[in-house]
Amino acid sequence: MIPGLWQYSKGMNRFFPPGFRGRVFSGSAFGGCAFDGPAFGGSAFDGLIRGGLPLFLSVLVLVLAVAGPGGVFAGDGGRPPAERPFAVVIYAEGYDMSVFRNGQLSSYDVITDEVIGMPLLAGDLVQTDPETFLEIQLLPSRTVVKVAENTTFEIERLGGEGGGGLAVSYGRLRARVERVLQDDPFEVRGFSAVAGVRGTDFGFDTMIDRESPGELQTRVYTFSGLVEVRDRPDPEAPADAGEPQVVRLGANEMVLVRTEVPEALIPKDEDDPGHRVVSPGEIAPVRPARFEQRELEEEIQVFWQRQDYREAPIDPGAVEDRFPGLRQRVDEIDQERQRFEETRRLRESGDPPVLESFLAEEELLPERAVVPDRTLDLRDETPSGRARRVIEPRDAPTPGRQIRRAGHWMVGLGLALEIGGAALAWYDDGYRSFSDLEEGGASVALLGTGAVLISSGLISYLISLVVD
Repeated sequence: MIPGLWQYSKGMNRFFPPGFRGRVFSGSAFGGCAFDGPAFGGSAFDGLIRGGLPLFLSVLVLVLAVAGPGGVFAGDGGRPPAERPFAVVIYAEGYDMSVFRNGQLSSYDVITDEVIGMPLLAGDLVQTDPETFLEIQLLPSRTVVKVAENTTFEIERLGGEGGGGLAVSYGRLRARVERVLQDDPFEVRGFSAVAGVRGTDFGFDTMIDRESPGELQTRVYTFSGLVEVRDRPDPEAPADAGEPQVVRLGANEMVLVRTEVPEALIPKDEDDPGHRVVSPGEIAPVRPARFEQRELEEEIQVFWQRQDYREAPIDPGAVEDRFPGLRQRVDEIDQERQRFEETRRLRESGDPPVLESFLAEEELLPERAVVPDRTLDLRDETPSGRARRVIEPRDAPTPGRQIRRAGHWMVGLGLALEIGGAALAWYDDGYRSFSDLEEGGASVALLGTGAVLISSGLISYLISLVVD
């Protein structure tokens, strides 16, 4: 018997009012044992106390210690920190990507910043620039989302069993979804349609038709498995609005949903102060929507054959080995978001002293692993021109990107000339030292030209950062 537990249980009687004593532990849950008397002195109860109650209270204390406010599973909805759902970038190619989090937009250079291994949480809005592709794994599952160039989407929800929800504002993505539970589905939605799956390989496109600028086209298609596509529910629709449109797609099938372009995607005037990042979840569904089911178009197949998955999913149990410190960074981002939400709440409450006290008590987190090269606040009344370029869909590369691309070609060509010149000098001219280069020749010309190109490429890259 646990020391003191017997005296503790005997003394519990004083916490119950008259009339309740003698009945609290009666019933089938305790073998039908009944006891009477204000002092819990009945022999049946005495036997219960000496028998099963200490064990019951011991288990109760253990449960409270584990599941209580300070227990080991406290935190994210009772989930152990090691199993908190989050996403991570496992592959990246191209130029720039941006993440809108906690009211700020941070842009990253895929080449120079440590983008691979970057964690993403529910509530993050992600955007890829032209010629930039990402692969994002949704942990703790093996579900991988391939994000195409010029795509903007929000991670609305991440489930603990592989489910989740993405809201696509513009662009194209493909998801290879691990089979998920019925109560934790995986959904992708746009301005007019929602695609729900429980284990399949499918794609979701939301783009403005070039030939019909006033028409928004949403295409949902399946490579394997089954996908259910339906109208986005409208909470403000009348009760007699009718049944929503539902289409079920099998392998190599697609549905084209045509709607008017929502106001959120209409290009804004540069002097308009109201432009900001908009997610489909912030506006009502676009009506009317026309569903057209058909076979998978060849253009879609060719596109994803060229842009197939490059990286295999990571074993969820080995993610920390692949990206050391990743879970710690996830915890830091979660703390940053909590502070941001609390700061915003205090600002909206209009109590400056409380806000100042809250900010004074906050401690700065350690230096983050990935430092963005530029950060912009999109909640500013007059967003800068570059902020508009980042959040608006665009087809042509920016001047800075064009300069950077030229620099990459110059560096690559310069390295090739250096290798060719060195080989020619060694095998053809017979040069064995730097002093031999003074004799000149074709090899020296190649080496000199390569050095000039490499230097020009590096200078072009620095100029591109200033232009952007």
